[in-house]
Amino acid sequence: MTEDAALPLILMTTGAIAMPAVARKIAIPVAVAEIVFGVLIGQSGLDIAGDPDNPFIRFLAELGFTFFLFLAGLEIDFRGFERKGIRSLLLPFLLSVGAFGLAIGAAHVLEWGLWVGLAVGATAVPLLLAVVREARLGGTTLGNTMISFAAMGELLTIVALSLVEITEHSHGLVDTGLGIGRMLLLCLAVVVVTGLLRTLLWWFPASFTRLVAHDDPSEIGVRVGYFLMFVFVGLSIAAGVEPFLGAFVAGAMLSYVVREAEALEHKVASMAYGFFVPVFFIHVGLRLEITPAFLWENAPTIIGIVAIMATVKVLPGAMLFLRGLKLREVTATSLLLAAPLTLVIAIMDLGVRAGSVSSALASKVITSGILASLLFPSIARKLLGRRSADPAASSSHH
Repeated sequence: MTEDAALPLILMTTGAIAMPAVARKIAIPVAVAEIVFGVLIGQSGLDIAGDPDNPFIRFLAELGFTFFLFLAGLEIDFRGFERKGIRSLLLPFLLSVGAFGLAIGAAHVLEWGLWVGLAVGATAVPLLLAVVREARLGGTTLGNTMISFAAMGELLTIVALSLVEITEHSHGLVDTGLGIGRMLLLCLAVVVVTGLLRTLLWWFPASFTRLVAHDDPSEIGVRVGYFLMFVFVGLSIAAGVEPFLGAFVAGAMLSYVVREAEALEHKVASMAYGFFVPVFFIHVGLRLEITPAFLWENAPTIIGIVAIMATVKVLPGAMLFLRGLKLREVTATSLLLAAPLTLVIAIMDLGVRAGSVSSALASKVITSGILASLLFPSIARKLLGRRSADPAASSSHH
């Protein structure tokens, strides 16, 4: 650690502590508050945080990104998928594919590139899940439907992001084939390790109860979780695939093997969301080129991207009528699926690192994601607020 990392470390730690209270006070997502804080102290604002590419600060931010993707995988509810059967996944799959098709088509027509199309069509769970909990829809038919569609969309987003990353870094069909082959080998490793863990769980169930124990002094569950995360991050690097894929599949694998993982998820999330993930979001703000002049000059483009984000989810969202949802429920769900702020940031960050997206375009897309994440959940809350409780599921808990 060098001396020039001292002030940014103090500022970022202060932001990690203060921003949740600020976000609650003004009713915005915490991630938005953290990004805005980064902008204020970064090169677009007061410029007091120093070089955003400081090796130590960048390491902390990348570790936060790794934790974020690991938790994204851990949040996938495989019990819900199994309970409803494979056929129930068809509609969420078609909606997500339709959204990506429209988003990538729009990005191609507007000459924004594949990465922007991926960001505009992405789906993430966190904001939608927060609104579901706030509206007390957990365990209801509507709540479960919304979460299942978001989970499928997030899963497909990660897969599509992996394929785009391989394609962008490949030179010719042979190189692309080798990249996809390496990713398939990584998937094979996931299948083998998952099978091994399920077998161990079958033969030694008592040992696995320690993984989810609330009061295990050695915190073996957290150790196993981090072990899997870093092993698969390492395997991803060895396979020439972006490390984020390894982090995500490790979380998904742990969620699949250990079905009663709420306590473990809470422990892992406490440390990750308590410091490392906020550092990642603040670091994104540090690197953004957002000034009043930038917002004024690019307002039409930003508003246009927000409109496209809504359109590519609302049009395929009409499929939700097949689940018996009402118009306001379909609209609310589609808008929540159109506010994937966390993954928009992650995709643009990777696009800039890959040299496929300019910093200026990334700033426009992330600014649009921030605006969408402020606007769409607010509209969805009002639509869902008028919904009566689901009597069949009011006593259940998600």
